[in-house]
Amino acid sequence: MQHTKKTVIDLSKKGRELLRLRQYDEAEKIFLQAKEIDPKNAYILGGLGDLCREAKRFNQSIAYYEEILDFDPTNVFALRGVGDCYRGMHLPEQAIPYWMRYLDCNRNDIQVLTRIADSYKKMGRFEQSEAYYLKALGIRPDDKFALLGIGSLYYKAKEEDKALAHFFTLLALDDSYVAVLTMVGNIFRRRREYEQAIEYFNKAVHYESTNTFALYGLGDCHRWLKNFDGAIHWWSQILAKEPHNQAILSRVGDALMNTGQMDQAFQHYQLSLDAGFDAFALLGQSKIHRERKQFMEAERCIQRILEISPHHARALEELAEIMDAQGKTARAREIRAQIPD
Repeated sequence: MQHTKKTVIDLSKKGRELLRLRQYDEAEKIFLQAKEIDPKNAYILGGLGDLCREAKRFNQSIAYYEEILDFDPTNVFALRGVGDCYRGMHLPEQAIPYWMRYLDCNRNDIQVLTRIADSYKKMGRFEQSEAYYLKALGIRPDDKFALLGIGSLYYKAKEEDKALAHFFTLLALDDSYVAVLTMVGNIFRRRREYEQAIEYFNKAVHYESTNTFALYGLGDCHRWLKNFDGAIHWWSQILAKEPHNQAILSRVGDALMNTGQMDQAFQHYQLSLDAGFDAFALLGQSKIHRERKQFMEAERCIQRILEISPHHARALEELAEIMDAQGKTARAREIRAQIPD
């Protein structure tokens, strides 16, 4: 008996070491040998559960953890393991009950509290999510994952002051969270506090030079500050890796037009149209044709928009401008009368 017990212990240690080295096939063989000797050994079953979870064989992992729970319903490793498996399967509503049972035994586990909060957030249950983030922060006010989670929750709910308070706390601990820097930049951008927004977007680009959200934010802030060269600079960096991004092609076209670079603007609009329909690119091309007194070409651009969207307000206004430019004021008035309020 003593010999058998020692064999199981030795096998379990060897299996754990192989698992630590991610030699999953060899580790599984060792754990299964031990399980044949002692089929109700929680340590062996837990090792198999952990192995399958790490290998993303979640259903098998749950089965092993459930074997433990059949004879030890409060085993914290199994309870947490099952919850983590359901999390990996993107089934938060099934993960939460196991984590709740885990918290009955270990109620101050910040990581599990935060995972429950994250799960409620994914399920769209704001109040429950907030409550669990606050529980975690009540235990450890500087926990980065809880600060990130609750800040993101408030950001999504557009409770911007609360989001900023938690994001600032997090950034004071570690200012390299690019997603947080970008969200803070977006809050200031929405508030039209463009200089402050630029400060945070610049920090994000410092850590991740190709971050599309930060590059877009920088371009947009410079556009609103009438620094169109700056907008072109930042948006062009998005086009360097996304050359067929129609929204950015049109925005760069608009910025180029605002700096008087009509030929380059027209080319950017055309690149967008080569990728597919784009009302903004057609509007831009129409304006260039109108400035050049190429009224038939301008009108053709607008008609392409109106074929798709007959009540497109900006297209109707541009068509009226084309008529005005030709001295057809009565026709322009008729068109403007069609513009939706």
